[in-house]
Amino acid sequence: MKIFHWFISAVGLVILLALFITGCTKTPENTKYKEIEFWTLQLSDFAPYINGVITGYEKIHPDVKIKWIDVPFSEGEKRALAAVMSNRVPDLINMNPSFGSTLASRGVLIDLKKYVNKEDYNKYLAESWDASTLGNITFGVPWYITSSITIYNAEILKRAGLNPDNSPKTYDELGNISKIIKDKTGKYAFMPNLTEDGQLIKIFNKYNIPIVNKERTKALFNTPKAVQVLTFWTDLYNNKLIPPESLTQGHRVSLEQYQAGANAFIFTGANFLRMIKDNAPKIYNVTRVAPQISGSSGKVDFALMNLVVPTKSKYPKEAVDFALFLTNNENQLAFCKLAPILPSTLKAINSDYFKNKNTADIIDKARSLSATQLNNALKPIPPLENQKDLFEIADYATQQALLNQTKPKQALDQAIQDWNKILKSQ
Repeated sequence: MKIFHWFISAVGLVILLALFITGCTKTPENTKYKEIEFWTLQLSDFAPYINGVITGYEKIHPDVKIKWIDVPFSEGEKRALAAVMSNRVPDLINMNPSFGSTLASRGVLIDLKKYVNKEDYNKYLAESWDASTLGNITFGVPWYITSSITIYNAEILKRAGLNPDNSPKTYDELGNISKIIKDKTGKYAFMPNLTEDGQLIKIFNKYNIPIVNKERTKALFNTPKAVQVLTFWTDLYNNKLIPPESLTQGHRVSLEQYQAGANAFIFTGANFLRMIKDNAPKIYNVTRVAPQISGSSGKVDFALMNLVVPTKSKYPKEAVDFALFLTNNENQLAFCKLAPILPSTLKAINSDYFKNKNTADIIDKARSLSATQLNNALKPIPPLENQKDLFEIADYATQQALLNQTKPKQALDQAIQDWNKILKSQ
């Protein structure tokens, strides 16, 4: 999933607002209807599906009309920020929880607890609500999810004398076989993306290492366990058991290396199997899949997209009602059959569509694994203001430790200090 950057200059904002007001202003409302303006993020390829859901809702609610606008990813956050600061707001906006928490902290999104009853609330994965909550405010209705799995080259494991039917389940197990694979095959076990988008913080969360205090005013992740985890990665890097690109490159290079047969494992979404199949059919033919690698918590993480309602919406009740209709079991399951995503409702997650049908098709198996493991979902990192800046600090600390510029404990202590400066200023 793409994460958006939301900071724009004051001058740029004024210009953007002017462009938004002149170019995106709503047309006068037909007084017969309550018009709900609904924004999505680059979903125009699924227009028949979206329009079908809208038609279905309007049939049930003849007094409501849904005006759908699809916004490109590259413009999503800027357009949304400009919109919520204007007097012409969309009523329902698709975004990620990170940006949603930033808007919620500024008081421009409604608290959904006032509109969603307990019965509807309990239909969704509890952790997806956690990802859409800032303090006491629940700012987003969970929509679609992605959750990475383990994709691995069984032939490399065989050449290393390892059992391809027993792939590693934890980071510790992965670390233990990394030297065996390197010594026996000359290949790397995997290429982690250690300095990309706060990866170390996400790994800490898998070990139940506290990230911030309840008030989100103080960072807490310089614990002895955190030092141990960072030391684990430092040792792998210094012993040349992970490629040097782990410090400078991201997911794209990791995927390329897996497709080239240079690495035994890659940890990514099930949807990338089709790319491997198309680009590297020989590698695909020896590829197998397994659940996501975990830390000591034994749980798996996920990424979420949700739906928010601005406080300036003229029809917040109707906007929330449409959001619940769009994300109900039936509509989410229909969407998942069209796109490589997972649903956020429990009934859809556990539907027969995602059951392992004992097929030899690893894409089917991967889809089943990714959905099933959501029943063991990890409570997400609390949504944080200025998350991009905070994650960049963590990425820098990781880099400094792996390059032996500083010891792991000192790197984490400095990161804590830098985080606290930001957290306390919010």
